[in-house]
Amino acid sequence: MPQPSYITYSDPWFYQRPRLATHIGTMCKDTLFSRMIYLGSRRIGKSYFFLNDLCPYLIQEGLMPVYVNMWVNKSAPHSEFAEQLAIVLDEIEQDGAPKRFLNTEIKKLAINNQFAKIGMEFKPKVATDIDLYNIKNLLKSIVAAAGKSKIILILDEFQHLLTSPAFDNFLYALRTLLDTYGSRISVIFIGSSRTGMKAAFENDKMPFYQSAQINEFPILDDGFIAHCTKRLEVVYNIHINRLELLDFWHEINHSPHWIINLMRDIVTNQRSLPQAIAFIKEATRVEEGHDEVLKNLTATDKAVLLLLHYKRGLYSEESLRIIKAVGGKGTRGSIQSSERRLENKKIISTLPDKNVMIQLYGLIDAIEQSLSPELKLKIGI
Repeated sequence: MPQPSYITYSDPWFYQRPRLATHIGTMCKDTLFSRMIYLGSRRIGKSYFFLNDLCPYLIQEGLMPVYVNMWVNKSAPHSEFAEQLAIVLDEIEQDGAPKRFLNTEIKKLAINNQFAKIGMEFKPKVATDIDLYNIKNLLKSIVAAAGKSKIILILDEFQHLLTSPAFDNFLYALRTLLDTYGSRISVIFIGSSRTGMKAAFENDKMPFYQSAQINEFPILDDGFIAHCTKRLEVVYNIHINRLELLDFWHEINHSPHWIINLMRDIVTNQRSLPQAIAFIKEATRVEEGHDEVLKNLTATDKAVLLLLHYKRGLYSEESLRIIKAVGGKGTRGSIQSSERRLENKKIISTLPDKNVMIQLYGLIDAIEQSLSPELKLKIGI
């Protein structure tokens, strides 16, 4: 039986993670893990890993990956789902079908000389009965054509299906279809919004309630920085301070997206590493909308974010002093209200281990820049 002719990404800057691919791929083979969720912040390399590390491994092991990004067609994710099923079915059935790249463009914001934001507006469309019937038949045909090969359905940006009630009938139909095939199809749900993914899997009113356990997607290790600095040296004969770059790497929560843009800036504009870091920090400020975010933060919010960032705890006498020094209300009730407000705004999120992550890159820098030198000294930052 022909396999889909996915071509792995040949970009030499791509940092491969074979051990993680083997680990997740092994679970995909086992019926014990028929539903898996991987959650991680934006731009930490989730999509690139599943497309360029995991899918080739699955094919090598005789499995049949089907990757669908629910965010590609924001208004009609069911249409994108059906289109990807049709492409895979065509490849399975036709020996010698034209080759295609599995890693169809992953839409990210490229940083050039000007900054821009990707529009997020969309008009949700309801999947019709005909749409759902077509999806049902396509999936049935793929299962039949795959023979003994297990199908691994990889649903990226799954939380997008929770952004509008218009998508509800597609969600319910999808759950019914997956239950019908049981262990014949394993599913990997990928998400970048903790609020959205929790709504999908922890809300007892939703069709996928408690159907899988949420796991944190492992962040890239520091080897990525060694990989990038080596490429700079070999290809462009550019040598930079690796320790300084490591500090920035940790500051931006291990985001390969921003590091690659940093590399581009160093090469294209012949900037020093400190100059390029300053450029990327400005890019994150604009793209993440720090100015607008800061306008809507109370003094208590800012102090709480600083305390969370520096892991000082929120309720000690010293922390209450810092909150008051910044101009906030140093009471337990005001701190709790601030935490809820920041989580509702998706500025912070609580991880399964109870640690809190600040979601917006560079926001702490922006807060610190808004404080006077005297106040920074007073609060010890």
